[in-house]
Amino acid sequence: MFRTKILLGVGLTLLAILLAAFALPVGAAQTAPDENGLRVNPLNRAAAQSCGAPTIQYAYANPATTYPGQVTTLYWGSVLGAQAAYLQYPDGHRVGIGTPGSQQVNPYQTSTYYVIGVCGSFQTQMPITVNVQGGPTCSGAPQLNGFSASPSVISAGQGSTLAWGQVNNADSVQLSSQTNGGSGVPTPGSMVVYPKQTTTYYLTAWCQGSSVQAQVTITVNNAPPTPTPPPANSNQIRSIQTEKLAKGELKVTVNYYWNGEDSPATIQSVAYNSSNQPVTNVGSTAIIAGYVKYVIQNLISVGGQGAMTKVTSCMVGKSGTDLTCLSVPVQ
Repeated sequence: MFRTKILLGVGLTLLAILLAAFALPVGAAQTAPDENGLRVNPLNRAAAQSCGAPTIQYAYANPATTYPGQVTTLYWGSVLGAQAAYLQYPDGHRVGIGTPGSQQVNPYQTSTYYVIGVCGSFQTQMPITVNVQGGPTCSGAPQLNGFSASPSVISAGQGSTLAWGQVNNADSVQLSSQTNGGSGVPTPGSMVVYPKQTTTYYLTAWCQGSSVQAQVTITVNNAPPTPTPPPANSNQIRSIQTEKLAKGELKVTVNYYWNGEDSPATIQSVAYNSSNQPVTNVGSTAIIAGYVKYVIQNLISVGGQGAMTKVTSCMVGKSGTDLTCLSVPVQ
């Protein structure tokens, strides 16, 4: 009997110790923060710290290419197998996020954001880069430093060297003629030309819509009469950029210059398949004369016509005349 009481007493003592060890006071927190600030059940801490790398379903920006201060939206999918998820800004600052989710941003320069999943000592990150184009690189009027032709008088079949100096305070420089259109050129630079008739060449520099132009004329003897030149600042579709968005949707960015001819005018764009058949709606946007500008259009596939292989953008005047056009392959 005495031995039984001793054993009973020892058993009750051990039970009391175990109850004290596992008891939590009423109202006490049932979780504790880990090293990333996420509250987890302390009984599951060992399991959490032994987990693997999280998985991020997707992360992207729409639009992925913008202009300074233009708003774009960052999108991300579910972050699986993570204790915490963050969006990290280009300056390194992180904010907690729900997943899936989205966030609007308006960077003024090309910037990379990161969607980050954390689980114990493991971290997975997926970058989202927003390309910012067309940022100001100059202000005021460009500065030309000479434009010449040597010799300026030639016979048919002979060549003449065009030469120009450094162009300062400009974001683009173009060499053009009254017969052959134009193209961008580095500065300083030179080019040998072989005009078949008396021809005027133009060196034009732009800075955020302001332009300065110089011209030289090469006289060709024994050549047909020179045609009447068009306006010095010719209409141009300077470039077309394409970006695939959702399936069957294409973003088109058109850089243009319009001299005001056949006003009002629009930029009209359409995508074609490999058989040169139109496969999207026609994007149409009114334009502004006298400045180098951009328009952004969304083209949507009509379906069943084949894949989009090229985009053609035309500057169309009030009369319906195509003032200038440019085609590029779909990237």
